[in-house]
Amino acid sequence: MPGETMESAAGATGAVRGRHEVLLAGEGGQGMVLAGVVLAEGAVLQGLRAVQSQWVLGSAARGSLARSEVVLSDGEIAFPRVRAAGVLLALTQTALDRSLPLLAPEATVILDEDGVRELAGLGPDHRVRRLPIVRTASRLGFRRSMNMYALGVLVSETGVLDHASVERAIRKRFGAKAPPNLEAFRAGSGGGPD
Repeated sequence: MPGETMESAAGATGAVRGRHEVLLAGEGGQGMVLAGVVLAEGAVLQGLRAVQSQWVLGSAARGSLARSEVVLSDGEIAFPRVRAAGVLLALTQTALDRSLPLLAPEATVILDEDGVRELAGLGPDHRVRRLPIVRTASRLGFRRSMNMYALGVLVSETGVLDHASVERAIRKRFGAKAPPNLEAFRAGSGGGPD
């Protein structure tokens, strides 16, 4: 079911040129929807336009497919849905399988190596990175903020936004609870504990 949507009214001043589509997908409870919200808010704080939609597919929120669609642009966003994502972060096999139809032919695909075992359906031009995202976040003590760790990985691997803009969005979104989320984001982006 569709969720919240946001778009900035400010003109674009960020490094993003044109339209960029990003998918963050996992199972309910992994925080991928919230990670998408933070990514979109970071884009707005960077002076871009952003639209974020969320989908939970299944009979129950926890354990079902949860996907966040984020469209970033330096101009007007005429169509708010992802059609050909240039970036996918998938933490589970179902997340990958259900997101394949929305991938651009040369998309960057970041996969949790423990949650995604089968790579069938990915094309020869997809740039695939398999990383132990969930395991590493847990090992580093970021189990409750694993989504921010994963967001750090995404931003670091793709350069889709400036780290500083996402950190500002985390501070704004989490308020007094920002410090552990910032620490997780920095660790995921390579700027924190390893």
